[in-house]
Amino acid sequence: MEVRILDKYNKFITSIARGSEPTIMFRPLGRNIEFGCNTHIQRWARWSLTLRKVSYIKSILLFSFLLNFAFCNMDSQMKLPAGVPKEAKFDRKKNIYTLVKDQREYVWYENGKIYSDCKLGTNGLRNGECQYFSEFNGNLLSKGNYFDNLKDGLWFWYFPNGNIYYKQNFSHKERRTFWMETNLLGNEHGPYERYYQDGKLEERGEYTGGFKSGKWEKYYPNGKLEYTGSYSKDSKIGLWKYYFSDGKLEAEENFTSNTEFLSRVTYFPDGTLNCKNFKDKKLECN
Repeated sequence: MEVRILDKYNKFITSIARGSEPTIMFRPLGRNIEFGCNTHIQRWARWSLTLRKVSYIKSILLFSFLLNFAFCNMDSQMKLPAGVPKEAKFDRKKNIYTLVKDQREYVWYENGKIYSDCKLGTNGLRNGECQYFSEFNGNLLSKGNYFDNLKDGLWFWYFPNGNIYYKQNFSHKERRTFWMETNLLGNEHGPYERYYQDGKLEERGEYTGGFKSGKWEKYYPNGKLEYTGSYSKDSKIGLWKYYFSDGKLEAEENFTSNTEFLSRVTYFPDGTLNCKNFKDKKLECN
């Protein structure tokens, strides 16, 4: 009953505020008394609606404040995982704990295992040695040096068994003038080597200012050469050779010093000719 009366009251106030001229009826002593809605009543009704809207907004803001306070309070009272010091701050967006102390930046996974330990410079940026660790067993994943948050010098990455995955040189002074972010950083500079998990060499080459350059080689797991050739700013130049896993020649490619394609010849595993493809000529195959 109370809800129905309140609903009718709200509709009544709204109709007055909109100036729809409703008729107000009183019933004193069994008689009906009717009168129209004048300007003063309309103003009062509009003011009443405004107060109700303000009240709604205040309620929403108060609820948001209390909700935010509750979450902040939960974070402050959250039990820290073993190994994470109480001074560390929790980042809910990244699910990590961080602590800057004695010019070092420490980061922990949500499970409490250390993620990284990096030295900071006086400018607050990573400068000097830095190490990254596995979330699951704590093994070393990579290590190297930074210069103002840029990898610098020789870096190592490791397999779970501790063997080297690959080695890469970087330089904070050499970088591509235009670079779209990918898994590479754009400031690779110097020798590069990648290994199989058993420690055998898989690939080696060199970077210059973020580009592949010079001679590159890749090997099969059995140690046989898979291909060899040269790059100039990520583009092939000169003679390239490809081999089957038994060491027999699979293909030969030729490029100009300006990276323009000249020819490609492929062979069957028995050594016989498969196809020939020369610039400006039709492909010929046996």
